[in-house]
Amino acid sequence: MAAETHFSIERIKRTEHFSMASDHMHDSYEIYYLLSGERYYYIDNRLYALQAGDLIFIHKHGLHRTTNKGETSHERILINFDETFISPSLDMQETRELLVEQHFLLRPGEQEGAVIVGMLEALLGEMDRNDPFRKIYQRSLLVQLLVYIRRLHNVQYMPIVPEVSGKQQRVYAIIEYIEAHYAENLMLDQLSSAFYISSTYLCKIFKQTTGFTIVEYIRYVRIRQAQQYLRETRWPVTRIAEQTGFDSIAHFGRVFRQLTGRSPLQYRKQFLRENNADKAAT
Repeated sequence: MAAETHFSIERIKRTEHFSMASDHMHDSYEIYYLLSGERYYYIDNRLYALQAGDLIFIHKHGLHRTTNKGETSHERILINFDETFISPSLDMQETRELLVEQHFLLRPGEQEGAVIVGMLEALLGEMDRNDPFRKIYQRSLLVQLLVYIRRLHNVQYMPIVPEVSGKQQRVYAIIEYIEAHYAENLMLDQLSSAFYISSTYLCKIFKQTTGFTIVEYIRYVRIRQAQQYLRETRWPVTRIAEQTGFDSIAHFGRVFRQLTGRSPLQYRKQFLRENNADKAAT
């Protein structure tokens, strides 16, 4: 059975303060284009200050969140898709070249931005059509968009650099510590002692910089690693729970479902099904 394809695109304008309320990661790829306003965007363990015209490509399984910056009003276009949506138009090598296994951020010039907006508006226009060619044309437009932004990325066209201050550097160090020690019984007091700051201040600067609480981020790191084990090993779920720092299989299953929308076994079965479908297509 062929894997189910996924594609969605939406354009939203907000005139009031808006920050994403919870952890956000998914099995699809994401393209975020900021049409107007300013936003803080947390991605790949770093905080970025976005301005109108900035574009972000987010690899699947990446943690990301947007929060307020500057004026309350902002408008953006958001695309979510999986590789099975574009794969009918490409071979496996071409798909891998387009869908690089990393996030990247671009600040295109005015001319390049106009080209990107034109492609995005064409994709949005297709959402209102109801004919047998809509999906084919959407796929074609998305492939064109991916090729265009990959070309910009390959020549490192005005890459956006992360925000860096003394406070943020300290938070980045805390993040690196969590990434290295997620399998341990991490406690807030342990983190505050390791970085010689009070628990209250640690929680404050971590939330301000990333938009996440310490507990939320530890959960994300553990589940991200659990997903990798589910994809790359045949370990039983109980062993994966232990290896990723959970104190019980019930707690692991509950958090995994909260963050991914499915159980660990459902996640593994879906991955195996899609992987086998890809192999059968070659």
